[in-house]
Amino acid sequence: MRVHSVRLPGRPLLARLGRLLTWCVTALVALAALLALLVALFDWNLAKPWISRQLSTMLAREIRVDGPISLSWSLAPATPQSDRSWLPQLHFTARDLQIGNPDWAQSADHLVRASLLDLHFSPLPLLHWHWHITDMRVTGLDLVMERADERRKNWRFSDQPRSRWSFDIHQIVFDHAQIRYVDRPLDLDLRFDARPLSAAAMRTAEGSGSPPGLVLQAAVSGRYGEADVQGQLRGGPLPDLLNEGSVYPLQAQGDVGEVHTVISGNLVNPHQLRRADLQIRLSGDSLDRLYAASGVPLPATRAFSTQGSLTIQRAEAAGAGKTDRDNATKAWDWRYERFTGKVGESDFAGDAHYYRGSPKNHLSVTAHADLLRLEDYVPAAGGKQKEGKKEGKSEGKRQDRVLPERPAQPQRWAKLDADIELKASRVQLHGGLDWQDASTTLRLKDQVLTVAPLQFAMAGGKGDGEVTLDGRQNDIRSSLQVNLHGVQVRQLFPKLARIDASFGKLDGQARLNGSGNSVAAMLASADGRIKADLSQGTISQFILEAAGLNLANAVFAKMYRDQQVKLLCGAADVAIKEGVAQVRHGILNTEDAAIDITGQVDLGQEKLALNVYPRTKQVRILSLRTPLYVRGSFAKPDIGASKEGLAARAGAAAALALVAPVAAVIPLITPGEKIPDDCAPHAAADAR
Repeated sequence: MRVHSVRLPGRPLLARLGRLLTWCVTALVALAALLALLVALFDWNLAKPWISRQLSTMLAREIRVDGPISLSWSLAPATPQSDRSWLPQLHFTARDLQIGNPDWAQSADHLVRASLLDLHFSPLPLLHWHWHITDMRVTGLDLVMERADERRKNWRFSDQPRSRWSFDIHQIVFDHAQIRYVDRPLDLDLRFDARPLSAAAMRTAEGSGSPPGLVLQAAVSGRYGEADVQGQLRGGPLPDLLNEGSVYPLQAQGDVGEVHTVISGNLVNPHQLRRADLQIRLSGDSLDRLYAASGVPLPATRAFSTQGSLTIQRAEAAGAGKTDRDNATKAWDWRYERFTGKVGESDFAGDAHYYRGSPKNHLSVTAHADLLRLEDYVPAAGGKQKEGKKEGKSEGKRQDRVLPERPAQPQRWAKLDADIELKASRVQLHGGLDWQDASTTLRLKDQVLTVAPLQFAMAGGKGDGEVTLDGRQNDIRSSLQVNLHGVQVRQLFPKLARIDASFGKLDGQARLNGSGNSVAAMLASADGRIKADLSQGTISQFILEAAGLNLANAVFAKMYRDQQVKLLCGAADVAIKEGVAQVRHGILNTEDAAIDITGQVDLGQEKLALNVYPRTKQVRILSLRTPLYVRGSFAKPDIGASKEGLAARAGAAAALALVAPVAAVIPLITPGEKIPDDCAPHAAADAR
């Protein structure tokens, strides 16, 4: 059996390894000492041109220092983030420094300009392509930040998905700074004239319920979408805007376009612009003023205010292809939750989700109102509402107009699809005319707005309908269908509730088609038909006698009794052609009288030309029965008795009085007519 021995290294080999290790350590120490001496003793201004060229090549942008520079050693200053004040750091100063922009940037020729830059940073992290800056002091700071997409941000020094260089900054101290932020996907361009908050202002902010950590203030100006921005802002430390994973507190108020805006909350990871959690309050003279900033085409209304929680974050692109993921960097989800508000005297509350991005913006809303007044959302032409200077010039011309004339802008509808579920406990159409428990869904798809199904309760009955507005051409094409079923007349006209009588039920339907970009324009061009039928009931005799100007019976009924007259039926049939409504058939038929209505209504000119013909079925003594007229405009209607009829009867009575006083009463006696008891169209009476 052969045994092999193991030969251990001898002392000479161990000695050689020890000497080699010693030399390596000595060389490293010497190199470190040499570098330390080089940093401490070398005049870096001699190498400034070379350093500028190398940095410009490495960062792919111009780096220029027109003033002197220095580099020295120092101990790290003690900060709340670190207690390693014993570690050596490099202390760099430069005067008249400029860091340029990459070629794609459009907002300015520089990222940073400063009259003095003074910073402390750790040298070892540079070996890992990381800037660890513990303290930065800047004088005369002019910072322009621009984002074109997720990869192209001018504060990133790489076009790769992830930059090789990273940084974190513990503290930035400045006296005054001009900061501009440009975000192309958000269509945002803001300028901040920033200064540190005083100690007294910080104490006031802490005691006022403001977000904690506010240390600077700034006057804000610029643009968001089509809206000009002016306001004041308070925010957190500047490093929290730049460092990865930080939360930046802010509080601001001002005007975005013509909407006064107050916000308070946090930007989550603003370095990547991932999310904003805000409380927001908005107010303005009309909801359509929100379009400039939001891109949502809302109607022109009375003054509004609203408040709620607003969350803005990047749209998710999970499972999407490369193109979809690239688009998602420009897409945002806006969630306006638990919002409340008012428009005029109307209220509203609900939740909204707004996707803003490719291929088309989309809005989803679920809202409820206790009271929704039509005149708040579609104010009349002569209503009191703030208008622009150009619109104000024609204000005098609109004083005699009632129908809303402010035009919609259907071209705005092309940028948005929407689904809005709306419920209202009470909808006030006009005066005492109300709907109850109304509900509908508004859908905007490819510039066509539909309101369907429209359902509501009304005066003990029900109603349903549908509205379509087609905005695919310059003038909106409109279509309206409304049906009424079993509407109680007593409830329809609350004043009748004081009369001890029963009333019939009303059924009706309306079909209208028109074109135009305002309610006034649509009605001025409308074609269609309106029909209504009134069932049996009773009605106050005094109302009928007063309508017929039967003086004796009216006075008698008013002074001694107000007996009820049986209502047999009522009917109306109105044809509308090119904005002129012609009453083809209108009648109110009772057991002892009938009232016919004829004439027309010009919807375009807002003019009335109606005649009311009372016909009696019984003999009336001391009757001045004569046609009534309704003339004038919608804003100022003129209602009265036909002067020709009254003059003829009065003249005949005066003439007969000269012959025989008893005969003077003959013209004031009205013989009864034979009138059918139904409400079907019949031949007009000869004597009208």
